Amino acid sequence: MALVSISEAARLTGKSRTTVQSYIKQGKLTKCTDSGGASKLDTSELLRVFGSFTGQQVGSEQSGSTVQHLAGDFVQLPDQNLLHENYALKAEIELVKALLREKELLLDEKDKRNEDLKHALLLIESKLPNTSEPVTPHVVKNHGNSGRNSVFSRQTD
Repeated sequence: MALVSISEAARLTGKSRTTVQSYIKQGKLTKCTDSGGASKLDTSELLRVFGSFTGQQVGSEQSGSTVQHLAGDFVQLPDQNLLHENYALKAEIELVKALLREKELLLDEKDKRNEDLKHALLLIESKLPNTSEPVTPHVVKNHGNSGRNSVFSRQTD
């Protein structure tokens, strides 16, 4: 979602700037910094903590767009925030595409490995002797001092 300043967050939520800063200090809100190092709040954080936006944008000098939030409320967002959100979403989409390509390559490698293993198994099975009867173990009593029985596998003919 879009990043907004603490003042803008206060306007959007209908809370005072002091309240927003208090929520940040208490850990109820998480702030981040933009590329310029300014403290910002993600609008998704505001929605998580305060619910739908109730405050209004102040100042007619700022151009903006009205968007409808999923809850049905209309929110005034500056065009700059919409552009930033658009850029962030495009970057996220590109990241997801790259991750998807990476996973597809891994799946292709696994498929190739599985085919190699199947081929190797068929090769091993083809080199085994053909036996029509199963191999059965035979117990031979050892009459030595140990008193142990030995097991020998012998193919019955």
